[in-house]
Amino acid sequence: MLPRGPNLRPRPSLPSTRKYAVDPALPQRRRPVTAALADTGLLYTLAHRPKYLEMFLDLYGETVVVATAVAEEIRAVANVPRPGRPHQNLVLMGACADRLVTKLDDKTIAVREPSENSGLLFTVQQQLRELDRAAATRRGERWSPIDVNRAKRHNGETESILVAADVIKAGGTAILLTNDGGASLAAWKQGVSARNLRNILAELACENSHLAKEDLLTAFTEMTAHFGTLPTEVRPTDSSAFRCRALAGECQICDASMR
Repeated sequence: MLPRGPNLRPRPSLPSTRKYAVDPALPQRRRPVTAALADTGLLYTLAHRPKYLEMFLDLYGETVVVATAVAEEIRAVANVPRPGRPHQNLVLMGACADRLVTKLDDKTIAVREPSENSGLLFTVQQQLRELDRAAATRRGERWSPIDVNRAKRHNGETESILVAADVIKAGGTAILLTNDGGASLAAWKQGVSARNLRNILAELACENSHLAKEDLLTAFTEMTAHFGTLPTEVRPTDSSAFRCRALAGECQICDASMR
């Protein structure tokens, strides 16, 4: 039986200055869940280093799920002919999309469509747009709620949150895998915990003692150099972020939080 996830408990409000919703109830070690909803940016960062993509898929197994919109976003990039990718600045992203399409085609990554819940859809969209507007204001940029490109920008995150909510409503447990701070904040308000690339690499360190924390820090830096950048407050400052603290296979910190 899966442990009762922290995303099934009432959520306290977060400080207005928070840029990423970190769930303190989640340990460094991976907590089993019914579904792990990965968004497009997070998957691109992993596909940038295929070794870690494969390790991630092995660790999470059949729980890895993407929403329909995420699969469509990935396929749209993969469908851009390779000769035309340099002109659209899609060389690296296209290569990552190609790797991910293979995983979608062979069903290693499952695709799930959210249920029709127009009320929740509108709520999540509004939350993400408001976070977008606030970020634009901080940068001194003009923001328009009717910008077509902006309206489509968060389709993947929105559907991922909706699918996670569906899983929870059905009695399961779900997390959102995203490097997007706004998506993590919107998910938190819907009772869904978020994990990011830093968390995933730390989970891999707990499962694979041969992984050096210095190598993981280097990998993280390379994987987020072009896309999937995390908010400053949750970026690792040194390699200790990827150090497993278990002794002889036991970790008092992780084991206590998973009880």
